Amino acid sequence: FFEVYLHPQGDIWLAVGDVSGKGVPAALFMASALSVLRRELSQEVPPPPNVVMQNLNSSLLDNLVSSNCFITMVLACFTPDSKRFVYANAGHIYPLVWSHPHLVQQVNDDENAIEPVYLKQRGVPLGILPVWKADAGDLQLQSGDVVLLASDGVTEANIVTLNSSESANQPAERSMLRQAGLWQLIIQENKNLDLTHVLSRIQAHSDVQEDDQTMLSLEVL
Repeated sequence: FFEVYLHPQGDIWLAVGDVSGKGVPAALFMASALSVLRRELSQEVPPPPNVVMQNLNSSLLDNLVSSNCFITMVLACFTPDSKRFVYANAGHIYPLVWSHPHLVQQVNDDENAIEPVYLKQRGVPLGILPVWKADAGDLQLQSGDVVLLASDGVTEANIVTLNSSESANQPAERSMLRQAGLWQLIIQENKNLDLTHVLSRIQAHSDVQEDDQTMLSLEVL
C-alpha cells in the first residue's frame, strides 16, 4: 500500500508499506495503518517520521501480535522550500536516491552509469517490539534528484535471466530481480522516468503476480 499526503503547510509526505500475509486480515491491517497514518499527518504540526512510526506501532501492536502479523513501511517527509528529505524505515527495503540528469548524461555519453544512494537508516518492522525505536534519516536533496520507494513485491519478482547459451530445448532460467536489477531497468529507461513502463516490463516475465507491486517516486524540481 502507499500514501501521498500534501500538508497544508506545504510538506509532501510519502509512504509505502507492506503487511505480512494475505487476504482479509492483511487488508484490515492495511486500512488500519492508513487510518492512523492520516490522523498523524493531518495534525497542524505533524511529528517527524520516526515519531509517527512509534505512534503507528503503539496503535497497531496488540492486534498485530495477536494475529502474528507485522508491517514494513518507509515514511518520508519532503519540504519543497528547503529540499530537505527526512525519512524513517520500519524493516522495509531501502529507498533509492540518484541525480537523474547526471544519470541520463552518463548513459548518453556511454559512460559507466552512476550507482544510486541506498538510504540505509532502518529499524525493525511494526508489530515486533513493544516500543519502536530508530533514528530518522535526514538528507539535503538537489534539483533533478529522484527518490524511489518500492515494495518487496517488485524486488522479489522472478524474471527471466538472459543467457546467450540457452537452447530452444532448455527452459529459460529465472532469478529474483532484487534492487540491483531494478536499478538496471531504471538505467535502461529513456530520459523521463516512467514507473508504469518499468513495472510493465517486470510483470511481463510472469503470468501471475505473486505479491503487491508498488513503486512511488519523488522528483525534485
